Amino acid sequence: MHIGEGLLDLSILIPLWIIVFGYGIFSLLKMRGSVKPEQIPIISVITAMVFTLQMLNFPVLAGTSGHLLGFVLMAIFFSPSTAFIMISVILLIQSLMFGDGGLLALGANIFNMGIATMPGYFTYWIIRKKTVKTNSDNQSGEKSAETKWLLISAFVGAYISIIIASLCCGIEIGISEKFPYGIGLTIPAMLGYHALIGIGEGLITMVIVGFFAKYAPEYIPPIEKLPLWS
Repeated sequence: MHIGEGLLDLSILIPLWIIVFGYGIFSLLKMRGSVKPEQIPIISVITAMVFTLQMLNFPVLAGTSGHLLGFVLMAIFFSPSTAFIMISVILLIQSLMFGDGGLLALGANIFNMGIATMPGYFTYWIIRKKTVKTNSDNQSGEKSAETKWLLISAFVGAYISIIIASLCCGIEIGISEKFPYGIGLTIPAMLGYHALIGIGEGLITMVIVGFFAKYAPEYIPPIEKLPLWS
């Protein structure tokens, strides 16, 4: 999903850069008050993990690619604003060191993978919040029910995030005058590939979250402390 250099018009790039810059300032301010020193190691581990997963990509359209995202995974452990900074750092390093995504297109790539993916996390948040009453009414199996819905919400949220991100990417490329074909080609191509990739995204997110839920549950915010924006 990394958009390469020269695919998007400035009329598309500039507004996306403004949005990314504004939300970046907001996210940094939020991180200053919410991230604790003891969280730094696990933030580094998850960032490195997502970085590695994103490097496994393949071409979809000329100048862009298909791959896993990892935004919802990071937001589950920390928050959407922290995940935004993490994904921004990943994309910046990939662009500078590996030529994966253009520098001018970096704003669009960060928008697609760090902002357009928010509905995926919101879906995760809503599903988990909705299961509070279900778990409390089922005292005998409360723990197993909570874990089940945690995994379901992680899968659904991750899948939705990659679908929306690929849709945005397809629209941006399709409406750009620099690309010779329109949205009639770009949207089906991006959605078609990522509908399949999304299954992998959901499963990997579910497995990693499930592992932490079993062996290190302290890293997953409980429902009552689950952040929506911060």
